[in-house]
Amino acid sequence: MLVEITKTALLNAVQHVIKAVAVNSPIPILQGIHIQAGEKGLSFTASNTSLTIHSMIPQDDVSVIVRRTGAIVIPSRYFYDVVRKLTDERLVLEIKEPLNLTIISGHSQIRLCGMDSSEFPNFDNGALSPNRLRIRNALFRSTIKQVAIMASTSETRPVLTGVFFECDNESVTLIATDGVRLASRTLPLESHTKLRCNAIIPAKSLYELSKMLSNEEESTEIEVSHNRVRFMANGLRVESVLIEGTFPSIKNVIPPSYLSEIVVDKARFLKAVECVTVLASENIIRLVASADKVKLLSRIAEIGDMEDEVPIVDSYGEGFILSLNGKLLIDILLNSDCASVRIRYAGKTSPMVILPDDSLMSVFLITPVRTPN
Repeated sequence: MLVEITKTALLNAVQHVIKAVAVNSPIPILQGIHIQAGEKGLSFTASNTSLTIHSMIPQDDVSVIVRRTGAIVIPSRYFYDVVRKLTDERLVLEIKEPLNLTIISGHSQIRLCGMDSSEFPNFDNGALSPNRLRIRNALFRSTIKQVAIMASTSETRPVLTGVFFECDNESVTLIATDGVRLASRTLPLESHTKLRCNAIIPAKSLYELSKMLSNEEESTEIEVSHNRVRFMANGLRVESVLIEGTFPSIKNVIPPSYLSEIVVDKARFLKAVECVTVLASENIIRLVASADKVKLLSRIAEIGDMEDEVPIVDSYGEGFILSLNGKLLIDILLNSDCASVRIRYAGKTSPMVILPDDSLMSVFLITPVRTPN
């Protein structure tokens, strides 16, 4: 193998795939990055068996020039750290002797011992499904940001560590919950499809994917099978296993009706919630809504208390009082890309519904906390 490549292109590709490296894997070869130089360009692949990331840099005689084809697997961390420290923009990657990769940059020359590429598992199993979904990157990334944060981090209920992904002809719905809060968002598809499918995708895999969707004007292609999901965008291919099990139904969770509704400016409301949560015992704050304002209260015994107010833009129904976890409410507001939010109250024992005022079907729920008085 003999390849000329720019440092920028190389680092960009390695930064993507290194997220899938199995750092503590008992299989040594999975701790490395598979590098393949072919006629079409230079590809990088890493996998921890649950998540596989493949990045391709096409040969364009500028970023990449393939002089001689070949393949090798090299230690991921050492390779990444070495390349980052090099100062020249043009690099040469060459296999001069078996299982050794030489990196040349200006007056610097580094030799890394590698592993046989033929021993690296083949994760390219062809198309998973004849039907592909397409979602614009900017929309898909913001949706992951809104929804995936609501997934549970506890392994006691594995299905709740994932995001429920459901396709129904013209739209795709993503849902996540940790049992206390819930987020749901429905996206229109770029082209109509007769495909109906559902899957539970690990929230961690979606997080990693969202960081890679840099070109907002392009689209992500999605393929779903019975046990895997594949995303293709920006020269990347990200493949993840699915979580087995049945995701809980949300049909009876979202209140069908409500007693009161208020609309507040999101930025002002978020700032007030962040302030009062500082002096909130166990992060529990009280929300008191009247005809023209929302009062936020918090208290820590022997430390002090705090009160703040936010004007109401619009309202319906009578005032209400409820207590909830301020930290969880902050997460919801931070991940709502809108100017104002609509808050619906359906009773003391019903979840509070938060609807971002945007053109998309986004719904957030947060369970109130029972407190004295």
